[in-house]
Amino acid sequence: MVGATLLLTGCTITAPAPSVEPGSLDDVTFLSHLADRPMVSVDEAYRAILILADGQDDAQSFAEREEKLLARGMVRTAWGLKPSQAIDKGAVAYMVMRTCQIRGGLNCHAFGSWGLGDRRYAFRELMYQELLPGDSGSDYQVISGGEFVGLLHKADEHMQKAGLYAAAEAEMPTPTP
Repeated sequence: MVGATLLLTGCTITAPAPSVEPGSLDDVTFLSHLADRPMVSVDEAYRAILILADGQDDAQSFAEREEKLLARGMVRTAWGLKPSQAIDKGAVAYMVMRTCQIRGGLNCHAFGSWGLGDRRYAFRELMYQELLPGDSGSDYQVISGGEFVGLLHKADEHMQKAGLYAAAEAEMPTPTP
């Protein structure tokens, strides 16, 4: 009911200000910090998705993160997300689905490619792929830090199984004369 009211009135939820500035934390500490958050902000989600996709976040600002994710098709400008706004489960599902290169079903392709229900179908696809538990609520609900970090863990496992990470090349020792 509250979600419908917020949706109809156009209100946005702002994530509570963190007690520690997340930008000052290294990537591993940042993910640990994120797990304890009651809500995840858009900026925090963008940083975490870049860590999932690239193994690190070397962006210096929200604008850089957003630009990288837009270039990869992992977010859409039509969503109009602001850095301090709390992110919903559907947007997170869409970013994870694109990062993990999960194709999705017919509805996801037919309607999601136009932006119609893109987040909703991504959310449902992640539930189908068992990256999100079946009792995850709905796509327009705000995601907690614990839920988000759990999803990132499952997405990481999926990417490893699918071979989506670049294999680290072993250095050959130089022969000594």
